[in-house]
Amino acid sequence: MQANIILSKTFTFEAAHSLDLKDGTDLGYKRLHGHSFTATLSIKGPKSEIDDWLMDFGSFAPTIEQLKDKLDHAFLNELVGLKSPTLENMCAYIFDLASKSLPNLFAVDIARITCGQNCRLEIG
Repeated sequence: MQANIILSKTFTFEAAHSLDLKDGTDLGYKRLHGHSFTATLSIKGPKSEIDDWLMDFGSFAPTIEQLKDKLDHAFLNELVGLKSPTLENMCAYIFDLASKSLPNLFAVDIARITCGQNCRLEIG
């Protein structure tokens, strides 16, 4: 069995959105509202290939700064490439952006801690 090392880096951002659900359900989500979000990027690599470290945690910084520039204090409905701004779609959106600069990225977690909600997109 192969053992893997997983490194994760978390960041926060504030953003607003509204949800116009396809099934017509309106639970008050259509109104513009905001959340405090916590996002976690996780990379993975085989333990057997690591002499010192999988990656310097500082290597997350440029990717996180680019993500925060797009997401922090944004109206999520206006972001090109983000479908409906649900947690599921936000995970996919962040994964697509971050995987370009973090080739070992395998998971993205998004949470609205004050709501007790979390979503994870995991590849492989």
